[in-house]
Amino acid sequence: MKLLNYLLVVVLFVSACEEDEKESAPVLPADYGSGMYILTENGISFYDGEVVENQIYKKVNGSSILNGKSIRINGSNGYVIGNKLYVVDINTFGLEAEISGFNNAVQCDIVSHNRVLVLDKGESLVKVVDLDNLNITSKIETGDSTKPVFIISNSSSSFVLNGGGIPENKKDSTILAIKYRDALVPLAEISKILILGDNPNSAVISSHLNVLCRGVYNPSNIINNSESSFHVINQYNQEIYSSNALSGIYNAQNLIENWNGSIYYFTAIGGIYRLNPNTYNTSLVLNVNSDVIKAVVEQYANTDTTTISYQMLYMNDLDSPNKMYKYNIDLLSFEDTIEVNGTILDIQFKN
Repeated sequence: MKLLNYLLVVVLFVSACEEDEKESAPVLPADYGSGMYILTENGISFYDGEVVENQIYKKVNGSSILNGKSIRINGSNGYVIGNKLYVVDINTFGLEAEISGFNNAVQCDIVSHNRVLVLDKGESLVKVVDLDNLNITSKIETGDSTKPVFIISNSSSSFVLNGGGIPENKKDSTILAIKYRDALVPLAEISKILILGDNPNSAVISSHLNVLCRGVYNPSNIINNSESSFHVINQYNQEIYSSNALSGIYNAQNLIENWNGSIYYFTAIGGIYRLNPNTYNTSLVLNVNSDVIKAVVEQYANTDTTTISYQMLYMNDLDSPNKMYKYNIDLLSFEDTIEVNGTILDIQFKN
């Protein structure tokens, strides 16, 4: 009987300790949420419109993101690509999950059934991550040494752009359409392979899938360089509507659109350019040497009762790699310079 009583006391003690551990788990403050998240080589900085706070991941979680490449925001979560896939609560920036198994992951996209499609450039694979089980459930080959660099999705398919390499003999021109959902059924299979211009690297989806191709640009061997190009594709049946050379434009990358898709912007040799998606005409906007750009609409007080909206273009500066500029597209003026700790690699906004 004494032994039974002793065991009962031990069980109650262990249970009480477990309850204490659960109750003592720290509740992280919701210090973040709406604002700009800036991924640098040293970590992640947060800009609330007035103040920059550096190293927020390390501050909250006590560790660092290794070899950061890109950041995405979807709903209440942030997804950071580094040596691992890091999933954080966007309001607290507390780590919720980290998934290993990548050689050189560069970008991801979040699709239906709580899955993430991760581009592993090092292995020329798209790796499907199940966020419920926190593991890689399947792999899709993008082709031998194709170097996938960009992914974008609509309601049923994802489009993977194989960016190729710098020397002309390492160029690529393929895009993979991956069907990830048929009605409510989860899939992960290649439905079509498209051949476009040299080295596709970025895209936007409005009424169509619009793809920017870098062309060939090798400053050490300019004789084999080729102009960049712009391609319009039906996003549902993947029919190519048009392919257009961008005259005089080389090394075009980082295609984005404005708030209503009426104007596109991209970076290239010479600075940041504007592209009319109806006429395919291009013009130089700013001669800033940049490789990270984002367009957003911001509201400011006009009177005590009304506000006014402006289109803002955010860009990094490769000549001052820790600086981000804020440019008012409507007023044609620079509004702010944002400095962070480290070379800027990617930015994302949370409204």
